[in-house]
Amino acid sequence: MRFFECEGLVRDNLRWLVVHMYDPFVEDRELTAFLSRHVDVVEAPKSIIDRKGFWTGKRLYHVQLREDKNVEGGYVHPPANFALGASRGYLYYRDQPIFCRSCYGFGHLEKDCGAKECTRCGSKDHARKYCRAKYCSVCGEEDHLYKNC
Repeated sequence: MRFFECEGLVRDNLRWLVVHMYDPFVEDRELTAFLSRHVDVVEAPKSIIDRKGFWTGKRLYHVQLREDKNVEGGYVHPPANFALGASRGYLYYRDQPIFCRSCYGFGHLEKDCGAKECTRCGSKDHARKYCRAKYCSVCGEEDHLYKNC
């Protein structure tokens, strides 16, 4: 038995993410690049079509959550709300933890947030949603913006 490794039948870190962008012109490759900062994308996205054959504006991604033993639940989760440049979007999936839109943290809601420090730039003067620091929302670098990525 030393040549065998036992694994469960279900991999707990595989998820189907539904991503909705308010701007329908955001390209799949840009959205995939953003998601790749948080999760490992297993398959190319699929467009979600309604019963009449029209695109709903949503995409379905098959992803693998990254393991992190320092985080509650053992996995890193992508932010539920996000923006790529001026284009806002949200995502949801099975067993998604509750998400704070103020500090972008998990485990509490905006109304219960006690964050005094910006999680983007580290300043103690403002919360993340009021941060004026410029950075690329696709790749996360500070030397350029989304439109120049």
